[in-house]
Amino acid sequence: MEYPIWHLFALAGGFWIALIGTFHVYLAHFAVGGGLYLVLAELYARRLGSPALLAHVKRHARLFLLVTMVAGGVTGVGIWFTIGLLSPQATSTLLKVFVYGFATEWVFFLGEIVALLVYYYGFDRMEPGDHMRMGWFYFLFAFLSLFMINGIVGFMLTPGEWTTSRDFWDAFLNPTFWPQLALRTAISLALAGLFGFVTATRIPDENGSGLARERMVRMAAAWTILPLAACVGAGWWYIHALPQPQFEMVMLRSARITGFLKYFQYFAAAAAIGALVLAIRTPGRFRFPLALVVVLTGWGVIGSFEFVREAARKPFLIYGHTYSNGIRVGTEETASAQGYLATAKWARIRQVTEANRLEAGAELFQHQCASCHSIGGPMNNIRPWAASLTTEGMASLLGALDAINPAMPPFVGNGQERDALAAYVAQVLGGRTDGPQPAVDIVETDAEVPPFDPATDEYVLLAWPGQGMHQAVGAPGVFSLREPEVRLHAQLIKRGDGPSKVTDGVALTYAVEGGAASGGMKLLDGRDWFHATLTLSPRRADGTLFPYPMATVEARDASGRVLARTRAALPVSDEAGCAACHGGGDAKGAITPETGMNILRIHDRLNRTGLAAQARSGKPVRCADCHADPLTGGKGRGDLLSVSAALHGFHANTMRGQGAEACARCHPSRENGGTRMLRGLHGQLGLDCVACHGHLEDHALALLKREAEAGTGTRGASRLISTITPQGMDKKQIPPRTAWVQTTDCLACHKDFGAPDPSQAFGNWTKAPADRFRERLDDMGALSCPSCHGPQHALYPATNPYGKRRDVVQPLQYQKLERPLGAKANCAVCHKVAKDMDAHHPNTIQ
Repeated sequence: MEYPIWHLFALAGGFWIALIGTFHVYLAHFAVGGGLYLVLAELYARRLGSPALLAHVKRHARLFLLVTMVAGGVTGVGIWFTIGLLSPQATSTLLKVFVYGFATEWVFFLGEIVALLVYYYGFDRMEPGDHMRMGWFYFLFAFLSLFMINGIVGFMLTPGEWTTSRDFWDAFLNPTFWPQLALRTAISLALAGLFGFVTATRIPDENGSGLARERMVRMAAAWTILPLAACVGAGWWYIHALPQPQFEMVMLRSARITGFLKYFQYFAAAAAIGALVLAIRTPGRFRFPLALVVVLTGWGVIGSFEFVREAARKPFLIYGHTYSNGIRVGTEETASAQGYLATAKWARIRQVTEANRLEAGAELFQHQCASCHSIGGPMNNIRPWAASLTTEGMASLLGALDAINPAMPPFVGNGQERDALAAYVAQVLGGRTDGPQPAVDIVETDAEVPPFDPATDEYVLLAWPGQGMHQAVGAPGVFSLREPEVRLHAQLIKRGDGPSKVTDGVALTYAVEGGAASGGMKLLDGRDWFHATLTLSPRRADGTLFPYPMATVEARDASGRVLARTRAALPVSDEAGCAACHGGGDAKGAITPETGMNILRIHDRLNRTGLAAQARSGKPVRCADCHADPLTGGKGRGDLLSVSAALHGFHANTMRGQGAEACARCHPSRENGGTRMLRGLHGQLGLDCVACHGHLEDHALALLKREAEAGTGTRGASRLISTITPQGMDKKQIPPRTAWVQTTDCLACHKDFGAPDPSQAFGNWTKAPADRFRERLDDMGALSCPSCHGPQHALYPATNPYGKRRDVVQPLQYQKLERPLGAKANCAVCHKVAKDMDAHHPNTIQ
């Protein structure tokens, strides 16, 4: 930063440029169209030979002089003063690039002043022809001023070839020069008509007749409505002349710009309707007040257009050259490496320390944020958004600011400076006092192991959950992502030298401890085992988390005799780390309504939705209504990303560069959390989420690639793919994957069921649903993998934090060994006798 900073608080965020700038532009455009209106109105009056009309034109010229030269001139000086204070870097660049352009415009402006003064004061002194020629001269100079400023202003949004050529004419005759000139000219003519109403409605009757007044009112109406109709075509031309990034910012990415586009339409419609109402014989006492109201709609028209144009440049002041906060593009790396405060010439603090952390954050806010955000003010107030994120969440957002929101420039600075700014915004401006997620104390309770007598029992009953952990996600009354539905499977085997699977003449039931759920089980289509789907809360009656309730499964014959009984843990948890970033946590691990509303507000901000308002109205949001979820069968909308692709794709930027700790921020795998889902053999060997699922960036890219390939949410997928840098392998080498339908293939590491090579896991996906661990059968087609090995994340031997035996009841029950069933030559569990060959798959009996 080469220039001093104007410290602003409530009136930051572009307030002054919005107030002074739009008002000046409003008057400046009237100065162009009004000049043509004046000379043509005079021509009309002289051709009719109407003294009343000529007197009206002179009065209108007086209004025109006061509005354009006095008010317009003063606000013109004001706008230069304002941009010099608010955006000195961009102003300096404009002056250097367009020094001769500005000089030329000032010559034209001087011509305007001289011509208008001569025109007004010579109204009754000059010959009519000379007087009208002076009016034409004024309009010519005014239009030429617009011509010059149009090129300079258009350059800021679409610099075109100038970014490489540095040629004046490339900058001036930029890609939007001609369509913007057409649009601004049309708006100028419409404003002339609107201002025409102000004086036309005040024309007195002449000999008891209001004919002169009606003529000029209808003339003003035509001057308003016809140019507004031309704005439709010129606006379409202008929008479609924008380069692709700017076009997408206007039409697709920014909710604020969409709002201003609507305002432009509303104000233009209001101006046209007002003109029509004034054109009819409205009662006189209402006409002039209505004219004053209608003339203000013109300010709305030009103001909303300027807001669209300004916002379309985001995150730049000069597209591709200077960021919105005045930092030059290309200086980010050096400033971040050395520290922004150390390199900014006008920074009062040079280095962040623990003692000055919040003060340094305030300094950084003024340098990098205040140009767009106010503090409690009317323009883009930062406080509501600061209150939606914790310090940790704000730091994560700042680290990926430009990737998450294309309208925002990247944060420039080192890690200490980022954390200082995050602390200031979240704690001082947002009032957040959230600490880190607390460690959870878990009370272990032993799990009873049902009896089994290998000598006399005739049946073995296997039971396992459908997933190693089902995560229920939702905020009560706000949104729901996944309900706490758990699948339970069970298979009854009649023991013998040639064991058989029993499906007929038996009934299988389940009962969850504590009376949480109970019922019968049905035979699963296409399989030789039974299943049931349970809605199971992961909370005890007192609200504490209990993610591993035990289900007792019994098999009975037709007479009701119990053939076999076993137990299995049903892993379900609603623990999610959303509050660590989004705030509102209650230290119990679940997503609270406050956290949920914070999430929806950010979703609305980034995706032009109204979900927070929907939730406040008593209609909780169902994520699967829009985003497909292969796990639950939610279809979603075909033009949006799936739940998994959207969540991982978005957060891959905010949690970039991390390992398994990124997974634990959302999933219940935190080592000191309340679930600790990685309880199986892999976890005991030191393998974490990354070993199978890849780093978050890589994981997200695989999901996004599938979405882009399938044409689902293609635009969102492509944009996110472009912002993510993988950690584990080259982006092009990451193979696409469909969430839940494809998983890491176990045999990628355990080739031929031998000793594993963990480096082969990520990217080697299963080809079909039947190849997934939870669906795959052994080589005989008799047993599923989890029936003998235990579920994912709890492979035998597993250690459950809520009781060491909870996940290994069946290995202990049937073979007194915490290993997969049949390991260590325990084939007698099902066969009653020992076996010396691997029938189910290689290395079965090791």
